Amino acid sequence: MKTRLFALLLIAVLATPAAADKIVAKSKTEADAAHFQAVLGQALTALGGAPSYALEVESKWGAAEDNANAPSGSSRYKLVAEGRKYRVEVQSAAAQSPELICACDGKNVTTFFPARALYSQHAVGSPGASIESNTMLAISLQGSAIDIMLQPDVAGFVRTQSTDVHDHGQELLGKVKARHFELFWGGAKVELWFAAEGEPLLLQFTRTTCVPTADNENYEQVCTAKFNWKLGAAPPEGAFVIALPKEARRVNEIYDALSGEEPAARVGKPLPKIPLTKLDGSSLELAAAKDKRATVLIFWATWCTSSGQDLAAVTELVKAYKDKGIEFYAVNVGEQPGEVRRFTAKSPLASTVLLDAHGRASSALRVTELPAVVVATGDNQVRAVLQGTAKVLQGELIEELETILAEDPTKTSTARRPGDPNK
Repeated sequence: MKTRLFALLLIAVLATPAAADKIVAKSKTEADAAHFQAVLGQALTALGGAPSYALEVESKWGAAEDNANAPSGSSRYKLVAEGRKYRVEVQSAAAQSPELICACDGKNVTTFFPARALYSQHAVGSPGASIESNTMLAISLQGSAIDIMLQPDVAGFVRTQSTDVHDHGQELLGKVKARHFELFWGGAKVELWFAAEGEPLLLQFTRTTCVPTADNENYEQVCTAKFNWKLGAAPPEGAFVIALPKEARRVNEIYDALSGEEPAARVGKPLPKIPLTKLDGSSLELAAAKDKRATVLIFWATWCTSSGQDLAAVTELVKAYKDKGIEFYAVNVGEQPGEVRRFTAKSPLASTVLLDAHGRASSALRVTELPAVVVATGDNQVRAVLQGTAKVLQGELIEELETILAEDPTKTSTARRPGDPNK
């Protein structure tokens, strides 16, 4: 018994140093992460306490070491913010004027691409107004950290995206005392320096990534952004409104428009095979009803005022066309079942409700603005993608359905994009 007890004690003693090292390492990591969140919180508090502010960012990127084949460049960014209003300008070093502008006036988020006179506009709070949906802006802001600042919950977003935080303590950044942190973000090493004196605002942001080359090799690319803050700076008059030229053309998303992936580009293609959920929890794959003349998908959300406008008129429309061989589905975008059930309990819908909780169906069909309607024929081909106000949608949908019903059902329906002269 004594021998066994001695052996157990010996094992415990021998194991203690390694276990203690792990505990110390874990405690150090947790402490570093807590320090980082605290400094970030102080910086966000300083910004939130300012009635307005201006920010200029100088960003340079290139290979970590001399590499003649590696591309390099630089960009300038400007951000002006006042409460929930903001204006962002993106400009490469060689350009004479901003190449992309995004402004929020508190009601709408407008993004303008001058080179092609294209612009998008979405109501604040709608899916299309988010930085994730605005691909053109998200790509343009990479490496500037402004894309992170435009998140509705910056602290929460950073906390969920960053891992393996290290606090390197205070050091000099040029002649300025700074608090230096290092972490991993989406597979890239990121370093941040916050001012250690005065307001703890971000001074420098460095991102190091591994970039593959055409000959199956790779190199390290480093992007360094330097920040110049002006807290309390009054925004210029009209800063949050973009003066659009007469020839400007509105699209749902600029990047999609440039790549030919606007919603209209889905016309003539099959509905994507995406599983959706009914309110009773059962699953249903997105597809047009084969035994119907057409299937109508109405994309909506409880928070979208326009979605709920003229609900009675929508109900009457559904009732009028259901007996004519038209199937209807009300596809809720991005909300939890409980929220949708509470809404439908007070305002019953005439069509079957489907849940697109993660926005997979709406994204696949390039629906970035609510309400929206997708019409598919019995062969599962997208016939039309309609977006706009509730009143406009009803008129366009009725016109589309009447056209379908007037066609010979024995012949293959010809898909037409909205606006076609033969419609």
